[in-house]
Amino acid sequence: MASTEHSKRPPQWLALHFPHMALDQHNRGLDEESRDMPLAVSDKLAGRQCIIDRNPAAERAGIRLGMPAGAALSLLDSLQVSVRDRRTEQAILKRLASWCYQYSSQVCIDHQRNSLLLEIGASQRLFGPAEPLTEHIVSGLGQLGYRAVSGIAPTPEAAHLSARHGLHIRNSADIRKSIAALDIDSLNLKPAEIQALKKMGFRTIAEVLRLPRKALARRMGLAVSDYLDRLLGHRPEPCKTFRPPGSFSAGMDVPETAHTQGLIFPLKRLVQELCGVLRAHDRGIQVLQVRLQLDGGSETLRLTLHQATRSEAHLMLLLRERLERLQLVRPVQNIRLQALHFLPCEVVQESLLKEPGTGATDNASLVIERLRARLGTDSVKGINGLEDHRPEHSWSLRELDEPASYTTQAGRPVWLLPRPQPCRIDNYRILTGPERIETGWWDGRDCRRDYFVVRDSNGSTLWAFHEYKPSPGWYLHGLFA
Repeated sequence: MASTEHSKRPPQWLALHFPHMALDQHNRGLDEESRDMPLAVSDKLAGRQCIIDRNPAAERAGIRLGMPAGAALSLLDSLQVSVRDRRTEQAILKRLASWCYQYSSQVCIDHQRNSLLLEIGASQRLFGPAEPLTEHIVSGLGQLGYRAVSGIAPTPEAAHLSARHGLHIRNSADIRKSIAALDIDSLNLKPAEIQALKKMGFRTIAEVLRLPRKALARRMGLAVSDYLDRLLGHRPEPCKTFRPPGSFSAGMDVPETAHTQGLIFPLKRLVQELCGVLRAHDRGIQVLQVRLQLDGGSETLRLTLHQATRSEAHLMLLLRERLERLQLVRPVQNIRLQALHFLPCEVVQESLLKEPGTGATDNASLVIERLRARLGTDSVKGINGLEDHRPEHSWSLRELDEPASYTTQAGRPVWLLPRPQPCRIDNYRILTGPERIETGWWDGRDCRRDYFVVRDSNGSTLWAFHEYKPSPGWYLHGLFA
């Protein structure tokens, strides 16, 4: 019964519009302290570059929308003007669609309106009512550095209208009355079609909807009539559903800095975006690459994890460890995060990091990864046991991802000294022994020893041996835990 009810649930479309994307893509790499510098974006309007968006600092300085870029620069010397890059905006929309995929399996991209569409009717079974879900999504996008306005409606076109005017239309019957008072400029029609409707005396959407559809089609063409039918839900919307790729690559410009601490803020935003995409795929990563574009060069950091994860806190902890070791020779201008292979991931990995103050010890995997991040991957190895009676030759180093083999012998200590140290047996009390080891004649490293467990005056339990060959005498070789 529950599945039947779920299948009959009417669709609800969430439209996310990004009116400031051209500015946000430049602004998101700045922390709060850096946002006081005036920043604006220009685009070609009527054959010349004009200001299409600006931050509060530029607005306070008198920079107006529509102002020629040259006039804005002459008014404010410290103003930074970036030219709008529509190709980059399209790439950002695709990345944000991948991030939104964690909340809906139906995500559509509208490049023309810089918008995303999510069908959230089915999502409410997992994420709760539409309003809190929308707030959660918009807040998450804000944490990534993108300001979104939202609207909810039963049809995609009505959702777009709702986003522009902050509406929530609950069912199809409410569409007409909800949009009736809106100006016809709100309709997604060509400028020439809007002007034609105005010349006919129409000012509000209600006036247009009252006109018989056949008469409207005869006077304005089928395109206008078809749009209104899709707006009201009388005709289906041909939305192409987005399918996210199984890899991640994103970057951002940052204020030039020669200090690694200044990279933490933009890096955190990129990691948040990555982890949202990983949650959408129900996957994790084991290899992460950070590429730093320097003034005149580049630096690449590669992070190899012991286990796949999608925990933001986990990744940021390890990246901080790597950045602390990094010495920047030139200022960083751009930072790019890449994860090319998504892997199955245990959900328990999300709770790897304990909350501060719990007193819990670090997970073994996390300890290994932190050591790798701080010391380098080649500096952290595992130990393999070897079949050799000589203690100093009974182990070898191995890569951590290689299977391990161990051999244990009773009465052997955990810790061996780097080299046996000469000693006087008179200073120790013998507890057990001897254990005779006589071997190695076949490889030229033969030895003949008697091992004893001894205790010193401080109560420490040690491993000592008397050697007959090749260097006679008493030696300390190990320490019992």
